[in-house]
Amino acid sequence: MLARLAARLLLAGRLLLAVPLLLAVPLLLVAARATWGQAGGAGRGDAQATVAALVESWSGTYDDLEQVIFERRKLSPLVSDDTRRIRTIVSPVTLPWLGKSVLYLEEFLQDDPDDPRRQVLLWLAPEGRSGTETVRVRQLTFREPERWRHLYRRPRLLETLRMSDLGSMPGCDLILTRDGDQFQGRTVGRNCLESTVHPQRYVDYQLLVGDGLNWYRERVFRLDDDELVTETVGFNWFELHQARLFACRVRWSHSGQPAGRPADLAPLTVVDLHDQGGRARFTTPDGHSYELELHSGDWPYDPNHDALILIVREFGSGAPLASSWTGLDSEQISVSLGAMEVSCGAIASAGRAPS
Repeated sequence: MLARLAARLLLAGRLLLAVPLLLAVPLLLVAARATWGQAGGAGRGDAQATVAALVESWSGTYDDLEQVIFERRKLSPLVSDDTRRIRTIVSPVTLPWLGKSVLYLEEFLQDDPDDPRRQVLLWLAPEGRSGTETVRVRQLTFREPERWRHLYRRPRLLETLRMSDLGSMPGCDLILTRDGDQFQGRTVGRNCLESTVHPQRYVDYQLLVGDGLNWYRERVFRLDDDELVTETVGFNWFELHQARLFACRVRWSHSGQPAGRPADLAPLTVVDLHDQGGRARFTTPDGHSYELELHSGDWPYDPNHDALILIVREFGSGAPLASSWTGLDSEQISVSLGAMEVSCGAIASAGRAPS
């Protein structure tokens, strides 16, 4: 079993495990500070508050389930249901020479804490070009990872860390936007190369954090034709053979009036949640905040039949605005409120491969 997991880890799809390109980090940091410094102005305080909120939301210890749901070998795509349990520790660290908002992330297989599979510093700052609700996360690697292992609980070692000890992952910045109590976003474009060993591939990495959540989706593509090579998802550890992760697309009528035709609805946002009582929040352009709630086997529709149930409520209100239910094994569920429509589709199942 461990041998198979080790082989899986050789898949270079893990974004933050990519072989670091050890660049001239001092020049990179100076240039980045100059760029981010342009985010000043009237909204600077709000922008820093958003960064602080992300630091608070992201910090913690996460017990995740990771699943490779697609892998292309030679010319044949394979759908996989192989899973592995991952422990991720995200901790604020104090490095005045780098910035006020820095996190240390260490990730390892659940049963092997002394052999991290990735270690990075996450340098957070407002993304001035995208407004005060958006944060750029720059990932910095370690030239000698073994030396800095378990840095989150070794303050004296942290004091010895210098800029020269760090490398960078060019093109792999994460752009995260606040949506209610969650932050979600991704890498941008095709510049985040899988590694220096395989520069013919690039990584598209999506992330959602907030309220104890640490969910991600990573897809590796070929540069020459954008063909998908691997797809991996990770989400909080639940009952292995019950929980599924869903992506819910919200469409909204900007007139605020009930839409007469589907074409009246425009895409608003996408939120992720699991089907064991998972919740996600979003805000519509008119300033109202809503909460989605998804249930399956954890909340039977009736004593004799389980069902997949989607509930929409205004945030802070106990009474649902609308709800919908379908068969327990369904991969899709939706609900319409006239001026708003929510459609959810399964991303991955912990107990079986998605259809």
